Amino acid sequence: MSHSEMVESYIRRMALPYEQVDTDTWMVTPQNLRHSQIVVRIEDPIILFSTPLFEVGDETPDREGLFRTLLELNESLLHSAYGLQDNQLVMSGAHPVETLDFNEFQAIIEDMAMSLDDHLDQLAAWRPATGEAS
Repeated sequence: MSHSEMVESYIRRMALPYEQVDTDTWMVTPQNLRHSQIVVRIEDPIILFSTPLFEVGDETPDREGLFRTLLELNESLLHSAYGLQDNQLVMSGAHPVETLDFNEFQAIIEDMAMSLDDHLDQLAAWRPATGEAS
């Protein structure tokens, strides 16, 4: 079984709504309160999990407070972390695709989904009014 087939079988086993964006990329929507969307992408030798949240720019109020809050929230994450990708705040995680089993896949998705439910209210003060988070 190819890595793509394996990942798709894990998505189906979890009964997650999803859209396959290309051969090695899926947009999954866990059944959490926020209906978050998590991008799952194979970039051999790893599998990446990410969800963009919002832009952080010069106009973002109290950026130091935001970054401190993100560092504190990172402590509660088991399989992922908050970071910046250019000016985009993202939650992301990675795992070697060769050793990824179903339980690890499920744990990463569920950790991200539950954390987004818990954390997005704490990040609301920094989210632009027009930019909806996952």
